[in-house]
Amino acid sequence: MKPLFNGDDVVARRIFESEAGPVELRIHRPQPWPSDTVEREPDWVCWYSIHFPGGEIRQGGVAGVDSIQAMLLSFASAAGALRYVGDGTSTRRPPLQWLDDDDLGLTINHFD
Repeated sequence: MKPLFNGDDVVARRIFESEAGPVELRIHRPQPWPSDTVEREPDWVCWYSIHFPGGEIRQGGVAGVDSIQAMLLSFASAAGALRYVGDGTSTRRPPLQWLDDDDLGLTINHFD
């Protein structure tokens, strides 16, 4: 059984600019994977939703071994969904900017 998407439980959001208008990314609160599922399911899932100009809404969920991993993977998955149409091809969406930069600020480089 897959955990249900809860569109009201937003814990983070960011607005990007595009030629067509603002694009909003919403990260939803990570939630435990239901314990009554088949053996060895992921422990947590974190959903995201992207609201594009013209009314298109794209949702995705990423599972992880804990809530932090699920949330970090959700950011990474959303970054791909913001850049690519997601129809099985390599078709890119129109470019987005955040703070007047092409870097969408969804990844963090590790410091050693």
